[in-house]
Amino acid sequence: MELITPDFGIIFWQTTILLVVLFILGKFAWKPILQTLRQRETHIEEALQGAQEAKEILTQMRAEQDQLLENSSREREKMINEAIAAKNSILESAKIEAQHLSQKLLKDARETIETEKNMAFDKLKQEIAVIAIQVAEKLLAKELNKENKQEDLVRRLIKETHLN
Repeated sequence: MELITPDFGIIFWQTTILLVVLFILGKFAWKPILQTLRQRETHIEEALQGAQEAKEILTQMRAEQDQLLENSSREREKMINEAIAAKNSILESAKIEAQHLSQKLLKDARETIETEKNMAFDKLKQEIAVIAIQVAEKLLAKELNKENKQEDLVRRLIKETHLN
């Protein structure tokens, strides 16, 4: 039973040793331990502040990134719209130029056709005139082969010319 009930001597010595250990620890160990704990606490607080600042910076960077993305999206849309407008402008000008070119080609073709038509009519008139002269020549030759017909014709033509 001695193990269950302690003696006064054991309690005295254990208390004395505990007080000596506490005194030695308080004199030599508690200050460095407390100082280390304070340093650690300060370091943890600084780390927490750094983390908070990093979190704020990250939030700010995300906001800036979102703003940059929005701005780049607007710029992209603006560039796309400008490109579409330029494309439409180029297509419209090309269409107008093609219409002008086709109208010019049609006009030139009409003028060429008109010129060729006039030349063909002139040539046809000349050929008709030549044929008419040939026919008249043959008819006159046939008529004038008869005697005194030539003389009568010449006299009649002279009279007509003097009358005019």
